[in-house]
Amino acid sequence: MKAKRIPCLLIAVLMTAVTIAHCGLEGDKTAVTTTAAEITAAPEITETSLFMNDDLPELDFEGAEVKVFCWESWDQAEFFVEEDTGEILDSVIYERNLKVEERLNIDLVWVMKPRGSSAYGSDLKNAMVAQNFSGDLIYDLVACYGARVASCAVDGHLSNLNDAPYMDLSKPWYSESAIAAGQLGKGFNYVFAGDISYNYLSRMSGIFFNRGMINDFGLEDPYKLVLDGKWTIDKLHEMIDGTYVDLNGNGKADKDDQFGIMTASDQMNTLYYGTGSHFISLDENGAPRLSDDIFSERTMMIIEKYLGVFADPAAFKHPTVDDTTIFDTGRSLFYIYPLGHVNDATLRDSQITYGFIPQPKPDENEDKYHASVTNAVTLFGIPLVVESMDRASALAECLSSEGYRLVSPAVFEIVYKVKYNYSEGSEQSEIFDMMRQNVVFDFGKLFMDSFAGFTNGVISETLWSGKNKYASVVASKRESWENTLQKIIENLTAVKN
Repeated sequence: MKAKRIPCLLIAVLMTAVTIAHCGLEGDKTAVTTTAAEITAAPEITETSLFMNDDLPELDFEGAEVKVFCWESWDQAEFFVEEDTGEILDSVIYERNLKVEERLNIDLVWVMKPRGSSAYGSDLKNAMVAQNFSGDLIYDLVACYGARVASCAVDGHLSNLNDAPYMDLSKPWYSESAIAAGQLGKGFNYVFAGDISYNYLSRMSGIFFNRGMINDFGLEDPYKLVLDGKWTIDKLHEMIDGTYVDLNGNGKADKDDQFGIMTASDQMNTLYYGTGSHFISLDENGAPRLSDDIFSERTMMIIEKYLGVFADPAAFKHPTVDDTTIFDTGRSLFYIYPLGHVNDATLRDSQITYGFIPQPKPDENEDKYHASVTNAVTLFGIPLVVESMDRASALAECLSSEGYRLVSPAVFEIVYKVKYNYSEGSEQSEIFDMMRQNVVFDFGKLFMDSFAGFTNGVISETLWSGKNKYASVVASKRESWENTLQKIIENLTAVKN
């Protein structure tokens, strides 16, 4: 069914900017509830755009049914919607897919697999084995939990993207960090991410802050700290000090109390990558190697600082409690979590006013903030054997470029930037742009299954335990990591179409 042409995103952003009621740091706490989430209509789209077009020629795949393997991710309508409901996110996803179908003359079908069996099971691997070795050529693309896609690459089930005729990995709709993280020397890439899905934005890990508590404790404005380059781990520790309150009076810290900072155990690994550190770096030939960051004095310093943060009585960490309502009901000053939490019902319906900032720098002398993707990031790939590499690569390029022009601007500018921007200025928008430009994908994190999870867990396990055994652990693992990396390189470079 053909949809009506949907909003011109640039005009929608301008309209939104003048219809959203902002308030300053001293303003009413309910300002966050009057947001773009309530805007469901906008002007008709035009054919002009300030965004780059792709270089795809006119292509006609004669109405072929084209299937994409996808997983049930944590992000609403990440891949498709059945109809244009008029909600902004639904509209742009629907429009993107419609435009791709029209441009390529295909019938696009998203085959969604359950989260449990696709993210943590073998659905993707089984599908790729069947496709590559049984001649059952069902899928042109795969989109799944990142570690599962990377594992399929290691097992030789995915194509080298540099052999995909219509994909140009230098285009802005591909994440440079994701492409670099999946690089195995010049000419070898097997996984990608970027504007083909807004998931890489929603899975950016940062720190939510409770503006009301900032005011109550007379603390510095987090936005100003970030933009002035003074948002550091030491500053974070300083700000949470003295914020713990035993609300239920039982004499022990539990989920019913008030805290300065909280996080789930699986988010702690992002604190390493959130400082711009890597597990794997590229050598002068573009080949992956263990990063010097792992063994550096800087990393030792970062760990010591964060151990201090989480040893503070104001820090809530519990091995069996991952309760977002602690923050969402106004009982934590800071919350380390991915940006996509803004769409969760508990926060969407919350009465607190909040902002979102990057994880802190190790010290003020460093010039950039970074945003690590979480484990739940979606990666994409092309099966090793497909019916038509021309069609598969054109689909990847077209979905990505249309997502760049349609979906990402709407999600970032409308759904995220104004959703809780209580500032009269542009601070939140500036900070979002900064984080988006410095999203961190890391080879070690993406290919964590091959490293027995250590690339994802060595930092979080150290911080969670409260005992600094990091140096001895990484020293004991260094040789096995190097051997594992060499095997990965050998496997992937052998898979060349």
